[in-house]
Amino acid sequence: MKQLLKFSASWCGPCKSLAGVMKNVDFKDVEMKEIDIDEDMDSVKKYGVRGVPTMVLVNNGVEVKRHTGVLMADKIEEFIHG
Repeated sequence: MKQLLKFSASWCGPCKSLAGVMKNVDFKDVEMKEIDIDEDMDSVKKYGVRGVPTMVLVNNGVEVKRHTGVLMADKIEEFIHG
């Protein structure tokens, strides 16, 4: 099962922009999980996240790819489905 992990923080301006963009994304069969870096340090360490926003695509628990920064909705769909 594919899962998109979105690492962000409440104080991060670009994270807020990305949250707005993600409302227009068709996730289809991909589950999206938001992770606040200030609340879940275990996940931050596990995936080696160094900046936010960071999106990590995992398939059956294995990292497939990642992107740090803001993308437009069509590019996010390409990232998770392509």
